[in-house]
Amino acid sequence: MKLSGVSLFCLIGLVFVATACDDLNRFSYENYFCQPRQTALYEISVGKLKQGATANIQFASKLVQAEITLLTQDEIIIESEGLRLITNRQTGSTKIFIGNTYEKVSCVVDKFKM
Repeated sequence: MKLSGVSLFCLIGLVFVATACDDLNRFSYENYFCQPRQTALYEISVGKLKQGATANIQFASKLVQAEITLLTQDEIIIESEGLRLITNRQTGSTKIFIGNTYEKVSCVVDKFKM
């Protein structure tokens, strides 16, 4: 089956339109700077915005690396042994679950894409 030039051009154009432009980013990160309270969470750093990637979580006394288990437009869930963070990607509001402790903190969102 032979395609004409116009048909081939439309087909290639459709492929480019169907793919997300976010996949063409060379570099992106999200940082969340938090107001420490009981759990002393200071910062969440996400270098690779994809499920299965590692995020750095800075507490007052230690740095923890945890896996991104869910990433949507609105929310990011990060988990490690005994730790679970649920962060709203627009507002920065973060729910922290450490063992039997629950806390909700406000964080300032810093996003960068290139």
